[in-house]
Amino acid sequence: MNFTLKELFDEIPEKWADIEFPSHLATDSREVSQGSAFIALEGEKTDGHKYIPQAIENGAGLLIVRRGKAPDSINIPVIELDDPERDLAGIASRKLKAHNLHDIIGITGSVGKTTTRAALQAVLSPRFNVHAPERSLNTLIGCTATIMGMQKETEILILEFGANKPGEIKELKEYFPPSIAVLTAVAPVHLEGFKSVKGVLREKIEITHTSLIRKIIFNNDNEYLSKAFSYVVKSMGVGESKDSDFVISHDISGYSLPALSFVLAHRQTQEIARITVNIWGKHNAMPLSLAAAVGHELGISLQESADGLKDFQALTGRGRVIMLDGGKFLVDDAYNANPVSMRASLETFAGINSPGKIAVLGEMRELGENAAKYHADLKPLIDSIDYVVLVGNVWREAFGDEKYIFASDWQEALQYTEKIMKAEDWSGILVKGSNSIGLSNIVRALS
Repeated sequence: MNFTLKELFDEIPEKWADIEFPSHLATDSREVSQGSAFIALEGEKTDGHKYIPQAIENGAGLLIVRRGKAPDSINIPVIELDDPERDLAGIASRKLKAHNLHDIIGITGSVGKTTTRAALQAVLSPRFNVHAPERSLNTLIGCTATIMGMQKETEILILEFGANKPGEIKELKEYFPPSIAVLTAVAPVHLEGFKSVKGVLREKIEITHTSLIRKIIFNNDNEYLSKAFSYVVKSMGVGESKDSDFVISHDISGYSLPALSFVLAHRQTQEIARITVNIWGKHNAMPLSLAAAVGHELGISLQESADGLKDFQALTGRGRVIMLDGGKFLVDDAYNANPVSMRASLETFAGINSPGKIAVLGEMRELGENAAKYHADLKPLIDSIDYVVLVGNVWREAFGDEKYIFASDWQEALQYTEKIMKAEDWSGILVKGSNSIGLSNIVRALS
């Protein structure tokens, strides 16, 4: 059962008091489905109140609006708040305090948050009633939407904490303080906001600065996190390093397309399990292992975690392997890109013993003044791929007049890619880039 409107809001007409809060909350009228709650937010470019008619047409069952902006003559509940975003976050925060959950797990990091969250759901769901975001909802309103849709039976809540400028994770953990913090990596991401990787680190470790934290589980292979938590008693490191609490061992070949296979061991108990998953790339061993480490903290054996993950599938745009006709394959890694994730995906792709590989690479955005250098650093890996299409102006700046195939947008990149596919013998295609470039359109066109 969901909480009723009377249980969540102070001011509600009696005729609506016992209506349950919808399980789905949308801030975009296009994402409203039958029975959804629609929250009208006022942004710099648009006002969500303008889209209330579309939200109602799409089946909204509840409206949340700024006070004084409620529409006239409608037959669904309307909640008026002074500041819909933060007032609703405050209500969600109070809901958490009243709910007495077993644990609130907060996941943050420069890469891998959503894969870690999805893997954690797979590990914990056989044992607990778990509630988590439907997709990458890692902002204040996104976490609020996740919590407001939480049912009374929920035992464990999983949240993603994202940020592209200082102060955002501090705000998130003040509203929604986690009891277990998971840190996936610190990397040069959103440098336009953070200015440096040290700035990224300061922001990410904010998630641990709360008295409610009882365990910190982190990527011990990440140089920034390993130093930050080497002295913290209540932390557990995960990685290939032999001093990690949970040790990842790629004891055979690391992975075999399209499956990733590795061994995870707990140093203290000597417990060991092989985890085999149909997902792209050796780098994904870390989010799966972080999920298993959290499970271990909650009494789930490593073998139980391995069993829970055996049917795990990569999410759209995040290392999903699509098998094509003739035994060929396409890797959909188009949702996001930064220097760490781009290098990891390229290393996996380059390491496949298969001729005729094609890479379609969108530029990595929000890297600040050193953006061209971060792109240029990938040149040796890019040169190891048979055919490469580079999308975006930063690649041109990084590589100058060298003879690469440059495309200005995804449409042009698709044309170049299709020409290569027709003219050459090829075995696989990797598509990766920042989400705003739209390379997901290439994935749809080719699959």
